[in-house]
Amino acid sequence: MMSEIVLVIFNSFQIDDQKFQSKSGDAAKSLKLLVVEDDQMSREMLLMYLQKRFDSVIIASDGDEGFRQFCKSSPDIVLTDQVMPAMSGLELIGRIRDAGFSTPVILITSSIDNEILLQAINLDVKKFVPKPFNIGLIIRILDEIAQNIVNARFTELYRQQEIDRLRYRVNYNSMQQEAALRKERHVVKHDLQGRVLTGSAGGRWAINVAYSPHDIMCGDAYSVRNLFDGRQFIFVADAMGSGMSASLTAMLATSFFNYQVENLHLWSNFTLSIFLQRFKEYLSNMLLEEEVLSCGFWLVDLKKEEVETAMFALPPMLLRRENGGVEKISGGNPPIGIYHCESKISRLSLAGVADLLIMTDGVTDALVRGDSAGLYREELEADFCKSPTLPALRRCFNKKTSAEDQDDLTMLHLRRLDATSHWGWSDEPELSLSGLNITIDSFLDALMEESAVTAGERYVLSMILIEAMMNAYEHGCLNIDPDNKIKLLMRGEYEDALEGMEHLPDTVIKLSASLWRTASKPLLMLEVKDNGSGLSEGGLQYFTSDAFMDGNGLKTISRLSDYLYIGSSSGTLIILKTLEGEDIYAD
Repeated sequence: MMSEIVLVIFNSFQIDDQKFQSKSGDAAKSLKLLVVEDDQMSREMLLMYLQKRFDSVIIASDGDEGFRQFCKSSPDIVLTDQVMPAMSGLELIGRIRDAGFSTPVILITSSIDNEILLQAINLDVKKFVPKPFNIGLIIRILDEIAQNIVNARFTELYRQQEIDRLRYRVNYNSMQQEAALRKERHVVKHDLQGRVLTGSAGGRWAINVAYSPHDIMCGDAYSVRNLFDGRQFIFVADAMGSGMSASLTAMLATSFFNYQVENLHLWSNFTLSIFLQRFKEYLSNMLLEEEVLSCGFWLVDLKKEEVETAMFALPPMLLRRENGGVEKISGGNPPIGIYHCESKISRLSLAGVADLLIMTDGVTDALVRGDSAGLYREELEADFCKSPTLPALRRCFNKKTSAEDQDDLTMLHLRRLDATSHWGWSDEPELSLSGLNITIDSFLDALMEESAVTAGERYVLSMILIEAMMNAYEHGCLNIDPDNKIKLLMRGEYEDALEGMEHLPDTVIKLSASLWRTASKPLLMLEVKDNGSGLSEGGLQYFTSDAFMDGNGLKTISRLSDYLYIGSSSGTLIILKTLEGEDIYAD
């Protein structure tokens, strides 16, 4: 219904029968009108002239009765006097609005003082005409409102019919697209999401992926798999073109990769060269003559700190050494098509490497905003030098490119978690709520003396640390299970229960922090350890997923930090946070 309230203050009591006729009078015949007027003569006159114009006219003698009749009859329009016993016209309108109705109302009043004017403005009153009223003016206004209501209903009916026709027309395609999206999400895999990997001499690594399909039919795909022998095998695909054909190519190629990986333990002799041979044989039978696939393979052995790689027409990798030097590493292979050609396989040492960035051309070929209108490949290396994590790089990318011009993009980041520290801090708090807070404040004070941390970043870090330390305290020291925690919170007894519980024997919490300054934006690594059982394998994905309760602490940490990992010990949380030097959470 219309939301407009028309305030009418009538200026004469003269009746002109010719003015009663309206070209749009038929519109009101399908509508119901409620008239609220305390003066009997005025009610009878209004009823006499209006009942033949509307489907029905309901009469009420004051505001209380008017509201009861409104709730009972659900009129399409309300015509009410302002000055009435028990409840004024504006009070009646207020009750109608408070009840959630936007029914159009005509208000009859004889004066406008400041209070009435203010209430009228708050109720979106747009017209003022003085009383005593002119019945012809009432009819003209009612006809106009009635015509607007009928027009709006016809428009909505027509719109709904068009929507229904469109729905029937595209229903099949829509269902197929949604099924394709679910299939894409099922095919792409990351066995190591949120996990810390152990390398040579106990060094720790992590693999993170930023995957942004531009639409449902995505030509990008990836797979990160943990092999039976402890190595990691990574695949990234970027199919030629767009739409369903590219999506099918990427999904079929990734599915074949996954199938082969899951059966590698059956191979008598697994090498990257043999794997590529089988993969290319499969593609030669799957691709059309004009199709090609850009893709890459990385067989990672962290114990030996080396990577075997074969890249086919993907953008060069970016490798950053622990001393800050950045190198571009190209694959040297053309895209894979139906015709066989030799594949170049390279071996890359990870000794002294801080991190490695792999990407599809949706990143490098994105248009940069501004007068220069260049490609992001010209900005990429400089932004990589600034950014120690994928979220930090994505923030640079999003600032410089337009979402409307972006294509499917995939970025994969292999980084060393134990890279050379340029500052460190650690403490073991007293095991109490106040003890945890003292340790958090002490760390934040020390960090602000060491690095240019903004007030906004300090606030975000305090939220992260409160959640991380409380998680260690609840589960590592008090052994509170999630179900019991929810019950205590619902009864409002949680904090009192924490103070009254006894700690498990020999419990301890340790907070460690380090700064890595090889990128121009410092990277803060926080490590919170307790000697409890911690989360089970796979628990991090559950606790940080949308399926879990919104207030969950680990979900909060994941949202506010760059990355959250379960350490090699299940009672360890590792948190990475880029210090941007600006309040990116200010909004």
